[in-house]
Amino acid sequence: MPHAVEAVFKDELRRAGLPCRGLFAPLLAVLRGSPETHLTLAQVSELAAEAGVAIAPAELARHLEIFADHGLVGRLPTTASELVFDTQPEPHFHLFYEETDQIVDLHVSHDTLLAMIGKALAQRPDGVEVFVRFRRSPRGTAHTVAGD
Repeated sequence: MPHAVEAVFKDELRRAGLPCRGLFAPLLAVLRGSPETHLTLAQVSELAAEAGVAIAPAELARHLEIFADHGLVGRLPTTASELVFDTQPEPHFHLFYEETDQIVDLHVSHDTLLAMIGKALAQRPDGVEVFVRFRRSPRGTAHTVAGD
């Protein structure tokens, strides 16, 4: 990994309060370089191996959980038994198509999201399930919900 690129990932790790040594920077580089943004542990393992990052599955799972706990990746609930990690850590919405097991990122306003949900419910009242998750704040930050 070129030094300038490595420095960017190390800076991202520092801002998240994580160490810059070991496999953290190379693994973060693998995640940020992936064209797919929603990845299972097995998919991350394949990408890491292709990039020459040697890491055992249990250690990889631990690193991904640490990244998620510190806000560098997200965890996506799906109907599959395997956890899916989102390489885009900034808050955004998702559509999950159960028939095809496809997750689609939605970078839309709250008003647009509500309109999309309303339209989907009107078109398929028995075929749409809405799941609202209140995300845990990354370590070191605190958020409250209005009315708390």
